[in-house]
Amino acid sequence: MSKFTTFYEWLEKQKSQKTPLGSLAGEATRDEAFPKDVASLEALLAYLKTKKSSGLKLATAKIAWQTYARGAAPERPI
Repeated sequence: MSKFTTFYEWLEKQKSQKTPLGSLAGEATRDEAFPKDVASLEALLAYLKTKKSSGLKLATAKIAWQTYARGAAPERPI
């Protein structure tokens, strides 16, 4: 698992990127309802679907979660 405590904490560190990941991170940090303690990819995707997120955002979230779960920084912009 990641060296960060939560996915949200990891995501916050990505918001300066000029990539879809950075966009997702920026939106998440501005969204007061974003689940800061989300514990699974399924829960993350379910939340994003309630926000009517685009296919790109859902795909980005999936890759972001997988990167977080590996405990690594993104190897390439996502």
